[in-house]
Amino acid sequence: MTTISNTDLAADAHPESTSFDAQFRAANDRARRKAQLMRLALNVLGVVLFIAIWEAIPRYSDWVNEVLFPPPSTVLQAFIPMLTSGEIGHNIAVSLQRASLGFIIALFAGISLGLVTARVRWLQYLVEPLLHGFRSIPTIALVPLCVLWFGIGEPSKIVLVAWGAFFPIWITTFIGVRDINLIYLRSAACLGARRRDTLLLVILPAALPFILSGIRQSIAVSLIVLVAAELSGASAGVAYMMSQGHQLFRVDIMFIGLALLGTFGFLADRVFVALARWLFPWYAAS
Repeated sequence: MTTISNTDLAADAHPESTSFDAQFRAANDRARRKAQLMRLALNVLGVVLFIAIWEAIPRYSDWVNEVLFPPPSTVLQAFIPMLTSGEIGHNIAVSLQRASLGFIIALFAGISLGLVTARVRWLQYLVEPLLHGFRSIPTIALVPLCVLWFGIGEPSKIVLVAWGAFFPIWITTFIGVRDINLIYLRSAACLGARRRDTLLLVILPAALPFILSGIRQSIAVSLIVLVAAELSGASAGVAYMMSQGHQLFRVDIMFIGLALLGTFGFLADRVFVALARWLFPWYAAS
């Protein structure tokens, strides 16, 4: 006996509707792919134009000193030997390790404290002036103090990165959890949800856009603070490499450091957005 599904019956009854849906989906996919290709082409074009203008200005302008503002070709000539010798790779690995450790500490501390301070009212009132006061202190101002407390080794740099990246995550988590719609909480309570279930299945998903925005901002902050931390005293790292270039009057090495930091920030942001879209498809980051 042959079983006919409702979908088959609907398709037989309205073949033109099924055909229209297929055409609409195909057209939508083509438009999306076209938009993605256009965006990629414009991204590449923007980078190429920037490099071309950068190359032309110091070479064909009388008012620009090529030593102080080296063109990309000169920077590339300095970059290749440093790359093949392993110096670039070592400095990149050291900087990424410092930034990653500090960011992970800030991630767990920021989300945890943001949840607690938003849900426990008396704790919020207790620590609110302290956290907002600490948030107003520029992280760079703490560099000398961290060097005195933790020395010029790795702990001081990790602490500075964690401190700078903590506050964007904390404040966005706090706001997202605090401003959750009461209808969500009352609906969960009416359905008999326990506190843990409400936290994991209602509060966190509702606050997720705020939390992800804070994490994305903290990625950039981590790199900014990392530069200040490494300039305060280090034996390796991208910012340390730039400091060495400054002392040796090698502007091309300083430009290499700037290019690496910009590349780190761009790639980290793109990886975060792609990961967020994969884990949370409803997150509309661009």
